Amino acid sequence: MAEFGNGYILGFATVVCIVSSLALAGTHSAMKPMQDLNMQRSFQKDVLAAVGLPEDDKPLTGPDIDTLYAERVKIVIVDRDGKVHEDKSLDDAKAALTAVKGTADAPEYLAVYERIDGDKVGAIAIPLYGRGLWGPISGFVALGADASTVTGSVFFAPAETPGLGFEITSDWFEDQWKGKSLVDSAGASKPVKVVKGKASEMCADDPTHCVDGVTGATLTCRGVTEMVGQGVRFYEPYLRGLRANGG
Repeated sequence: MAEFGNGYILGFATVVCIVSSLALAGTHSAMKPMQDLNMQRSFQKDVLAAVGLPEDDKPLTGPDIDTLYAERVKIVIVDRDGKVHEDKSLDDAKAALTAVKGTADAPEYLAVYERIDGDKVGAIAIPLYGRGLWGPISGFVALGADASTVTGSVFFAPAETPGLGFEITSDWFEDQWKGKSLVDSAGASKPVKVVKGKASEMCADDPTHCVDGVTGATLTCRGVTEMVGQGVRFYEPYLRGLRANGG
């Protein structure tokens, strides 16, 4: 049996590592365009779901997502004072959000996702960012043409515990937001809050501003309440303008 010295073994191992690394790097490079496309479509699908598309709830895959998003969703960039900026892009809004991340400051620019129904806006979705028990949470809340009534929502909680905090991503939690209001009887801003227990019991006198919490996930639910409250505060100047103009 041939015997190999330490130098040979070390050299062989080095060659194997280099070849494997190059192969993995090549695979990653080859797969990256598809990964980026899948991420883009996942985001588009979430926006569509928030604004109630497709209307027939038919499952969407691949190019169908691209087509529906391009035909029915318009991105509008507004500043913290509610003014629309047609010269700004989604990248500007993302950069503005990154600049104030971790603070309570409103970004300089904010993105709004409009659902286009023919020649009018049928709904708008505002993105939300916050923190749960174990990590970041996020989502979208969609409002009807009145810029006050919630018509849909989508939440994400990748780091939260399955069966507990992760339940904010379930249909039963998201569906109960429909029909809730972001203004009070006087027309002033009033975010929806997640209560500990049943909203029908905890908010019997104000049912349009409460949703049921998740049992055993108090901190995650508190994070949702704070996230929605912050989002409403950021977008309130723009939403107030829409309401003043009749939606």
